[in-house]
Amino acid sequence: MTLDRRRFFQLAAGVGAASAVGLPRLALAGPGGARPAGEWIAGDFHCHSIYSHDVWGGPSDDNTGPEEFYTHGHTPGEQIALAELRGLDFLAITDHNRVESLYAPDYVSSRLTLLPGYEHSLPDSDHCGVFLPSREALPGIIPADGGTQAFLDEVHARGGMAVVNHPFYGNRDQGEALAWDKPLAESLQFDAVEVWNSMWLTRYDTVPVYEPDNHAAVRWWDANFAAARRGTALGGSDNHWKLLDGSAGVGQPTTWVYAADRTPAGIIAGVQAGRTSVSWQPPGLGGPRLLLDVVEDWSGRAAMLGGTVHGDGQLLAVVTASGAVGQTLRLVSGGEVVHSSRLVSPAQRVEVPVVLPPGGWLRAELLLEERYSLTALTSCVYAEGRAPSHARREVSRGRPVTYDGSGFASLPVPPGVRGLPACSCAH
Repeated sequence: MTLDRRRFFQLAAGVGAASAVGLPRLALAGPGGARPAGEWIAGDFHCHSIYSHDVWGGPSDDNTGPEEFYTHGHTPGEQIALAELRGLDFLAITDHNRVESLYAPDYVSSRLTLLPGYEHSLPDSDHCGVFLPSREALPGIIPADGGTQAFLDEVHARGGMAVVNHPFYGNRDQGEALAWDKPLAESLQFDAVEVWNSMWLTRYDTVPVYEPDNHAAVRWWDANFAAARRGTALGGSDNHWKLLDGSAGVGQPTTWVYAADRTPAGIIAGVQAGRTSVSWQPPGLGGPRLLLDVVEDWSGRAAMLGGTVHGDGQLLAVVTASGAVGQTLRLVSGGEVVHSSRLVSPAQRVEVPVVLPPGGWLRAELLLEERYSLTALTSCVYAEGRAPSHARREVSRGRPVTYDGSGFASLPVPPGVRGLPACSCAH
């Protein structure tokens, strides 16, 4: 096919990509085979106000003294204003075991959906985020003295969800030791895992002052929650103090949720359905957006994040990424990197043939220079059951996923991969 100058540059920018290379017209889908009505909205599930015990709010603060002046933080209204400025669509202010911020005079926004919630301190110092569809469903702290299951049952009975927060924070000088000490069977009953808390680089071997060890949290979630089809991936800034607004303020990171509507109930339902993607920066600061859909080659049936396809058959992973020029895209299947390539367009779509095992899962992530720095990751698409016998292929395999900067630079693009523009610059 002969391309004129205009068409060449359209293809280089990923414009009109589907018609140019004969890509399938995707009936992008949820578990039932058709994409549910909704939209992608951006928000932060974890930030604090002056009502938290570790945030100083000035001379009138009731639980923090002036000797902790460095912890000077935001009022609820200030956090909301910053979230609006950074282009977020929703915000949850999650103070430690307190809900007064939800009733503060400045807890109001004409632009944001305000998601009622708080950060609950479970026994043994484990923290979880609690989110409810309305303030009326959250009149106060939910009792947890009856055990984890009773606590979760109460949260769910009120139409809410509970999130495992920063599961590796608090393991100072213990490397990648898991700080969250609930048994796995109990942990799997939570609706999501905060795999990305504050700055990605805050880890024991780089910035030990504050170490949520997100790189370890992602692998733990991937190996346990994804395998059991439980636990959507979330991110939260965990912003406490004004002095961190530049690097770990509201929306750093941002979680994108595909929701039927912008109500708190719609956001909760989107998370519980597994439809999330996390970006290191909010929309107003140019954070990349990363989405993943998977199409069955033999049937044309497709699944969006949180949805299901069949295993053992040829699939087409369709990745759309924006704001990620020069970054590395990786597809991770069952803890193994099955594809790695460099993105070259501001708005790029990449298609990768892949075969998942029954019970397997696939997710996507973006990295800077394939070293420590993740800039985006998605939740999973899952494989349930098997493809028809005529469509079965060998399961895709790769190297174990790591975040230590080793090795993947030499990983070639598998044969048959189609990128827009072509991924000829892949490592």
